[in-house]
Amino acid sequence: MADTVTGPEILQENDKRVVIKLVNQSDGDGGTTVFFDVSAMAAREDGTAVTRGTLQRVWFSAQGGDGGDSFARLDFEDSDGDRPLLGFTGTGYWDFREFGGCPASRDDNTNGDINFVVPGAADDGNMYTIIAEFIKEYS
Repeated sequence: MADTVTGPEILQENDKRVVIKLVNQSDGDGGTTVFFDVSAMAAREDGTAVTRGTLQRVWFSAQGGDGGDSFARLDFEDSDGDRPLLGFTGTGYWDFREFGGCPASRDDNTNGDINFVVPGAADDGNMYTIIAEFIKEYS
């Protein structure tokens, strides 16, 4: 069995930013989905490819379970082991624009992708929804 995942779906994209949505219903085994996929982003009009994204805002809901197992997170994809960016419990909205956003990883082992991770401790049926806005960065 596998998580039921809808998305990631690009809700809005232009040369400057992208807004992405994902809904995940856990099967109780955990899972990882590439959320911000640099290879899936539209290149700038001059053909320059997207290399990273700076997280500006995020709306989220991590519901279900007994509270201790209903979290989710965003991780920087890294060949030495993914590194957490943010963790989510409950329902909320965070706005990082006032200080320029949560910057993309500049680590040499990072490919620019950001993963949505549901832990193996999640209960079957836990629901996760995330909508995030990123500023696109180019090489």
